[in-house]
Amino acid sequence: MSNISPARIRELRQRAGLSQGDLSQKLGVTPSLVSRWEGGERVPSPQHIVDLARAVGVSLDYALNADDVRPKFRFRADAASDVVAREDIDATVSHADEMIMHIQSAYQKARKPLMLNPLQYDLASVPDQALPEFVGELRTTLRLNRFVTLAELKQVLQEGRIHVFEWRMPREISGMSWRGPFAVVFINANHAHERRLFSLAHELAHVLFHFGASDAEPHVSAIHSRRPEEQFANAFASELLMPDATVSAVLREYANRLHDPQGLESMARHFHVSRDAMFYRLAERNIYRRTEHARFFAPFDKTVRCQIDPHVTDIDAQVDCEFLRTALQCYDEGEVSAGKLSEWLFAPRPTIERYLSARYFEVEDLIGNG
Repeated sequence: MSNISPARIRELRQRAGLSQGDLSQKLGVTPSLVSRWEGGERVPSPQHIVDLARAVGVSLDYALNADDVRPKFRFRADAASDVVAREDIDATVSHADEMIMHIQSAYQKARKPLMLNPLQYDLASVPDQALPEFVGELRTTLRLNRFVTLAELKQVLQEGRIHVFEWRMPREISGMSWRGPFAVVFINANHAHERRLFSLAHELAHVLFHFGASDAEPHVSAIHSRRPEEQFANAFASELLMPDATVSAVLREYANRLHDPQGLESMARHFHVSRDAMFYRLAERNIYRRTEHARFFAPFDKTVRCQIDPHVTDIDAQVDCEFLRTALQCYDEGEVSAGKLSEWLFAPRPTIERYLSARYFEVEDLIGNG
């Protein structure tokens, strides 16, 4: 086993929000020993390193590999004030950092290139008044249907090597995105199907526009944010999923029904988006006043927490398809174990075992039928 540097121990502890005393309690050692590890005066044993990784909630590989691509996602919207919710967010963000390393490891072991060639744009070069024209050209380039579905948009992005994961995340997180040598987008599997579609389009805007500057950093998005880059991503997603021209055409059919919440619901279904997204799109046209929002929507219960552990329970639906193929290739070639797949996919070991077993019998059936 490789050793771990003092700086890495300190980094992992701090990112987990633990004091030296907290970490010592989790490991069953004295605070002074943790202090000596971080000061370089003592070297942790292999078992202590394993226990350390478990205590801070990361894989052993991630704990040991400090030099790999690690983006350090940051929450750009107002963070949750509740301590438990904040801990859930911090854990999810840390796991997203870790996922970047797993993708890199899988492609390296499979000897496959990690390439990303989406067009890169400068936000200043696409003024708001030109956004509909630009998005219309992008829709044509991507060959999107008139009414875009989540499955369709995921497939288009994955074909462009933008890895898409649907993770079970805290409700405060709508999506996360990062772009380096390759790109990764996470959307919240705990959210409704329609909201996930909008989140994916929102994160696409960040991948295309907001990671070209030298000071750009990976981030966690909350759709209801007043930050300029988040507002731009919302406008981009709205135009991509609810093009202005198409909204005008559909409005003629629903014009007399929009005073009724059911009419708003029906129009939202037309575009595969949430009622909330449809409401704000129509508010831009002065069909509604934003102050009318409460008439259509019940107050949001902020006390409800989402299940986030484990992140993945349905492998095919939640894991990026190209990354999954690459990870399974590594497994088939004996490069990684089922336990390593569990780490890479952020899925429980029993889920991995069931998936591999079902996959084995599918192959056997194909051979038998052939």
